[in-house]
Amino acid sequence: MQLKKCRYPTCNKLIPIDQANPFCSKHGKNWHQRNFKYQKTNYKNYNKYKRDPVANKFYHSRAWRTLSANLRRQSIWTCQCCGRTYDGNSFLVVDHIIPLKVAPKLKLDRKNLWVLCKKCHFWKTKLEEQIYTTSLIANLDTSKAWPREKIKNWILSHENRK
Repeated sequence: MQLKKCRYPTCNKLIPIDQANPFCSKHGKNWHQRNFKYQKTNYKNYNKYKRDPVANKFYHSRAWRTLSANLRRQSIWTCQCCGRTYDGNSFLVVDHIIPLKVAPKLKLDRKNLWVLCKKCHFWKTKLEEQIYTTSLIANLDTSKAWPREKIKNWILSHENRK
């Protein structure tokens, strides 16, 4: 029978290699197997193969990186939708209220930008998929019908449901 060491630091007890719990009976009391139901986005592949090349160039420009860093700092690392505070850079996204593809002239306009956590940004993206069509004129009308407060209420209502 093949054996392996308990994963607890300084413990050298041997357990069966096919045991799902990687700890011995003494240290494995609180262990439970985690089931992850989401897959992390590979941003390198997303930028290379899925994102619009013009948008990709814009989001990697110095002007955008500087502006988005300043907006995160000004928001004191707080989501402007749900109010959660994050201390890490990667948990907050600077988002266009009216999407970049609908109104490219507003791409660096601070009034069209807000700081969202990744959870709120997920729901905002779902809303955009529902309300924006391929017609540019229809999209401009739709963008006027969805101001910041209405988007915020929609996101919070869907976030609380799940």
